[in-house]
Amino acid sequence: MAHLNDDEQGQIILIAALALAVTFIGLALVVNSAIYTQNLASRGEVAGSNDALEMRAMVETNVGQGIVAANRYNYSSQTALETSLRESMGTVSTQTERQRVTSGALVNATLTGSPTYGTRIAQNDTSQFQSNGAAGNWTVRERVTRPGDGTNATRRFVINATEIPTDSADAFAVTANGTSGGPNWTMRVWGDVGPSGTVNVEVDTPSGIQTCVVSIEEPYAHIDVTGGTVQGEPCLALQGGSFDGRFAHGVGDEYNITYESGNMTRGNYSMVVLNGDSAGTVNTAPPSPFETTAIYNATVRYRYDTSNLQYEVKIRVAPGEPNAS
Repeated sequence: MAHLNDDEQGQIILIAALALAVTFIGLALVVNSAIYTQNLASRGEVAGSNDALEMRAMVETNVGQGIVAANRYNYSSQTALETSLRESMGTVSTQTERQRVTSGALVNATLTGSPTYGTRIAQNDTSQFQSNGAAGNWTVRERVTRPGDGTNATRRFVINATEIPTDSADAFAVTANGTSGGPNWTMRVWGDVGPSGTVNVEVDTPSGIQTCVVSIEEPYAHIDVTGGTVQGEPCLALQGGSFDGRFAHGVGDEYNITYESGNMTRGNYSMVVLNGDSAGTVNTAPPSPFETTAIYNATVRYRYDTSNLQYEVKIRVAPGEPNAS
C-alpha cells in the first residue's frame, strides 16, 4: 500500500482548502445575484422605462386621433385615407421627438405597412334615425364578422341624441342579431333630454338585463356604445364585469346591426365596422345616413432611445375598439 509523506498531506489539505474557497465564492455570487434581482424587482422598471411607456401611450392616442380625423374628412378613397394618416404620423413623430430630445431621448413613430380598412356608417345632421327608405326599424349593417383575434369588429360607436322616446315601451333600440340563430344583444334608450332630464340605458344580453340611469343637463344624450359611457360617465350596463354588457357580447362570431324606433329619435351617430355587407339602407356618401371607406386599425412601429435604454415595439391602434367580447 502506498503511504503519503508529510509534504503530500500538506498539498492535499491546501487543494481542499482552495476547493472550499471557490465553492464559498460561488455561493456568495449566487446569493448576491438573488439579492440584486430582488432589489431591481422592488425598484420597478429599468431607469427611463416609465418615460418610454408614457410616451408610447401619448403616441397611441395621437395616432388614434389621426385615424379619426382621416375617417371623418379624407374618406374619398383608401389612398386618400392612408396619405392623410401618414401625414398625421409625420407630425406626431416630429412633435414627440422635439418633446424628448432636450432630455436626451430620441423618439420615432412610423406607420408599418398599410392600414386595415373597414366602413364608417354615420349620420352627421340632427334628423331622425331612419334609413334611406325612411323606415324607423331597419338594418344598419349585415354579417359583421369578428376577426380571428377575437376583437369585436365594431368600434367607436357613438350616439348623440337630441331627442329620444320618453316611454320605455317605445324605446330606441340597437340590436346585434347573431346570424347563427344564437341569442341577441340589445340596448334600449328612453327618457328626457335637456336640463334636469334623465336618460335610461337598458342592455339585454344572453346573461341578463341591466340598466343605468344618468342625469342630463346638456341638450343631447351622449352614449358611447362601445366605450361603455353615458355623458362621459361609466355606464355599468355597457361595460364588462359580472354583468358583461359590452356591445354584441355573447351573440357569436357574426351579427347584423339593427335600429328600432329610429323615427322617434333624432341626432347623429357614427360607427366603424371592420367588415360585413351593406344592407342597402344607407347612402354611399352624404346626405345622411351614409357609409364610406374608413381605416379600422393601423400598426405603428414605436422606438424610444436614450443612453441607457432602447425600447422598440409595434403598436396596434384602433381607437374606440372594445375588448374582445
